[in-house]
Amino acid sequence: MSGIASIESFSGLVAFAATVESGSFAAAGRKLGLSASAAGKAVERLELRLGVRLLHRTTRSLAPTGEGEVLYQYVARILKDLQEAERELHLIQNAPRGRLKISVPTVMGRRIVLPAFNDFHALFPEILVDINLDDLIVDMVEEGYDLVLRLGELEDSGLQARRVGPHAFMTCASPAYLAQRGTPRTPADLAEHCCIHYRFPTTGRLEAWAFKGEPPARALKPSSILNDGEALASAAIGGLGIVQVPRYLVKDDVAVGRLLPVLEDYTENRGSVSLLWPPRSAEVARVRVFIDFFAERIAAQL
Repeated sequence: MSGIASIESFSGLVAFAATVESGSFAAAGRKLGLSASAAGKAVERLELRLGVRLLHRTTRSLAPTGEGEVLYQYVARILKDLQEAERELHLIQNAPRGRLKISVPTVMGRRIVLPAFNDFHALFPEILVDINLDDLIVDMVEEGYDLVLRLGELEDSGLQARRVGPHAFMTCASPAYLAQRGTPRTPADLAEHCCIHYRFPTTGRLEAWAFKGEPPARALKPSSILNDGEALASAAIGGLGIVQVPRYLVKDDVAVGRLLPVLEDYTENRGSVSLLWPPRSAEVARVRVFIDFFAERIAAQL
């Protein structure tokens, strides 16, 4: 017996099952959108390929042979499984459920995204979120990500994007440090201060400080060089010097007076905070609700 793997064989199996269930080629053809002749020929080709007769044919009716009964049991089960698979895919497409793989920058993930997960899970308990906290620029398609959160200027990548808000920065220091060393009035005054710099873990480069109307500059006299944003904020709170960090990282410390902003008229944004996804992915319900939910939550913290 030859294998049954071709599209033509599958169409013959479908026509055979429809014929058994409806009792005639004409009824099977109506069910499948074919003529009675096309349905009959599809079954005949299947019988020829399998080398067995599947149907008893009389002028009044059709009935499966013993071999046909055996084959029909298998085919009916396969078609039922396919219908269930199609129904499941329809549910996944239209209801927020299933696995969602996302990549989020480490500090923003800890400070903003993860604290909101309880609320998100309460609303969408059937979504399994697989979150990767990392500062690497991942290849979404190659690595199978549904969504990524990106900071800064976006490259033309062919991905869909939703700008959540500005990637706002703040230059600040502790009250104790400023009381001892004085408050800088212009970026040029930073030459007389200890400035704590951030080193990118992925490249080893120091992050340049940026000010309105002036080119990015590396401040002098670093008291420390750190490769973790939260450590940078802790060092500033401890009085080690001045930092320039994302606003969301220190806004609570500024609100209670642990840190004081400086050079507010000079500090500027660095691009945007954006959610990115492959084309058409947002048509899937779990992706769509994640975008809407976290765009609002993140924007409120920027």
